[in-house]
Formats: sequence, structure tokens, C-alpha cells
Amino acid sequence: MNDSIEYQIVTENIASGIEPQLRFLDGGVPVWNFIILLVAIVLMLLNRNLFAQRFSTMLKMMFQPSDAMKMTREWNPAESVNGISALVVYVGLLSFILQKTVLAYTNNSILFGGIGFYKDVCMFIITYLILQHLGITFFGWLFGFKAAAARHEALHVSAIAAMDTIMIVIAMVVIFYPAKIILVIAVAIIMILTCIRVIKSFFEIQILTKMNLFQNFLYFCTLEIVPLSIAVTMMIRLIVSGCVL
Repeated sequence: MNDSIEYQIVTENIASGIEPQLRFLDGGVPVWNFIILLVAIVLMLLNRNLFAQRFSTMLKMMFQPSDAMKMTREWNPAESVNGISALVVYVGLLSFILQKTVLAYTNNSILFGGIGFYKDVCMFIITYLILQHLGITFFGWLFGFKAAAARHEALHVSAIAAMDTIMIVIAMVVIFYPAKIILVIAVAIIMILTCIRVIKSFFEIQILTKMNLFQNFLYFCTLEIVPLSIAVTMMIRLIVSGCVL
């Protein structure tokens, strides 16, 4: 008898102390992911509709050298509205894909799942692009091949515009299905296109500047190969150990 009374008292006290709590789902997609994708699509559409001819020329430049020569004679895409908008989309989407890749392989949503880490990746890519632009401009002035330097930048912007189109599709898939295999394919596509751009630029700079192979190799090591290797190493270390150093 006493045991039943004590049992009722204990259960009543516990029940009275429990209050209903709202349940939050952790698997939802952050709103800022959709904002990044929306901004990228809007910028690409504006670029395509307002500057249709230049945008088309910019995309075809990697495969039609005549367009590259015409473009660099008339305007520098890296310093134009078309090029800058393409660069903005490139930075936003590439940072988004890299952020999702690091998050998928580390499962550390506290460090790498928020917009703070995304902003850090954006700043790293922006800094790299600015330093690369300054380096190309400096070497073009120092060694007297400004036309070749302009061609180098034009090819870079052309590859970026092509990658923007591909990365928009990839970002749409990654937002709703951030599987590791999808992210690996995305990074592989970006790396392949980057390698194609570097190789094409290498041979075109070689022809335009008449530099020997060793000097040309040093030029591209300084501006392309070494910075890219450092960036890849930092990302791998971030995934493996959670630290870039």
C-alpha cells in the first residue's frame, strides 16, 4: 500500500515537472545557401542578357583564339563589368562548394557549417585573385609583355565564366543532396577546367612572349602552380586535421 502511494507521488512530481518543448530539425538547409544561389543566377542572367555579345565571346574564348585576340585588343574582361560579375559568381559558388566539401568530410558543423567559415573561404579566394592580378600586371610591365599578360587574364576570366555555368548546376544539386561523391565530382571538374586553362595559357604566353621554357615555367609556377598547390594542401589538411597549418 505504501509502495503504491509513493509510486504515485513520484510519478506525479515528474509529470508536473515536464513541459512540452518545440522540436528543431537539424537537417534543414540554411537560408543563406539559397541566397547565394539566387544571387549567382541573377548575376549570370543579367550578364547574359545585358551584354550578350561580350558574354558569348567570353565563353568561347577558350576554344577560339581569334576571339581572344579581338577581346584583348578592345577591352580587358578582367577590368570590365562582365568580368567582375563573373568573378563575383565564381567566388561565391566556388566558396560554397568548398565549404560543403569540408563540411561533408569533417562532419564538424560548428566550425565549418556556418556562414562564418564560408566568408573566410571567400576572403581567401578574393585575396588570391587580387594578388594574381597584381602579379600578372607587374610581370607584364617588368618584362614588357603587356599584351601577353592581358591575354593571360582574358583566358582566366573566360574559364571562370565557363565554370560559373557549371557550378550553378552543381550548387543546385549540392544544396539538396550534399553527398560526398557529388562534391568530389564537382571539385574534380573545377580542377580539370583549371588545369586546361593553365596549360592553354602556358603555351599561348610562350608563343607571345618568346620566353624560353624555363622562364615561362617559373612565371606560371609563381602565379598559378604554387598558389594552387598551397590552396589544395590547405584544404586537405583542413579536412584531415581541422587546421590549415
